[in-house]
Amino acid sequence: MKLKNTIFATTFCLILAAGCSYADGNAFTPLNFDDTAYSVPAASSSKTAITSTPQGVAETNSANSATGNLDLQSAIAKIDTALDDIRNEQNTCKAKFAEIDNQYKFVKNERNNMKKQIRANEKRIRALTKAKNNVGKNVL
Repeated sequence: MKLKNTIFATTFCLILAAGCSYADGNAFTPLNFDDTAYSVPAASSSKTAITSTPQGVAETNSANSATGNLDLQSAIAKIDTALDDIRNEQNTCKAKFAEIDNQYKFVKNERNNMKKQIRANEKRIRALTKAKNNVGKNVL
């Protein structure tokens, strides 16, 4: 039994190691990761392209990135506003739910009380009917 477990553990480790060796890199690679397997251009070539461009073009790119940042900031602000609106609506819904739940509990308690009262009345009716029948039998 011990030999069987040892063989199983060894086989499992070999399969695990083989699987790791056949893996094809990471699922996520950063944009500036320099690896020819993923055909990402080298960082040095992109730097020379930026430095070789005229200064006005670089300023335009930075203006576009600033506009992009403003767009992202406005999008984040819109999302925050939407979240606040949804949270306010959620609080309103919770308050309405609590009110309806309290009404439901009140009606349910009142229903149970009426049911108990009906049972008590039916029990009294049966007892009086039984007493009436006993009195009628004794009279005859």
